Amino acid sequence: MMNGARTEKRDNILHDLGPLYHSYSFFGVDNAQLPGIFELNQKTKAPIISAYIAYAIAKSKKRVSDDISFTELFCADGYYAMVAARLGCSRSIGIDNDHDGHFKNAKLIAERLGIQGIEFIKENISPDTALIPTDIVANVGGLYHVSNPEEILTLSYKTASKYLIVQNVVSLATNDTDYFEAPAPGWTWGNRYSRESFDKLIRKICPKIVDSHFNELEGNDRLEDRGSVYYLIEK
Repeated sequence: MMNGARTEKRDNILHDLGPLYHSYSFFGVDNAQLPGIFELNQKTKAPIISAYIAYAIAKSKKRVSDDISFTELFCADGYYAMVAARLGCSRSIGIDNDHDGHFKNAKLIAERLGIQGIEFIKENISPDTALIPTDIVANVGGLYHVSNPEEILTLSYKTASKYLIVQNVVSLATNDTDYFEAPAPGWTWGNRYSRESFDKLIRKICPKIVDSHFNELEGNDRLEDRGSVYYLIEK
């Protein structure tokens, strides 16, 4: 009975926050998630991003006692900053401007999950932002939101001391190697590359690619929003 009560409490630890951007099942929590594209797109992205984070942490250590630092740019609710902390980073930072209102719960979620060594900074990320260098930087979902992705990618790369992890949405409506559109098609903001043109960009800025991956965001209907590319980059 006591075990059941503890399980029920753990399953509902985020209940009063309402539906959240991410599912926190990775942390053993059965929370409500926002309806629509969120669940399916997380299931598409999370396995590869989490695997890249785990790889980067493991390869950054020479001794078990080595401290590893991590930054998640455009972190929304800070999910991957929390994943990094749980996987062994001694310092994990999440940065977001809270434009969509997901960031406001990040600190509280981390506290309830018992995650240590994590901090959240509310800040708009621009090419002039003075970021704290960390061993690992993750820019996983921010590049397609901005009008100057090449500059933000360059900033991300410079901020990482050991590894950079990148995820970006790309258009499947074209395979033009020079395709770039800003604002993104059908939007008043953001941008869009093709799979081929983004690969060309990232190889120009980030020469040492350890691994790359591609899949489709099955929660998104339009070809312009459906492609998802991933890169694990070593400095």
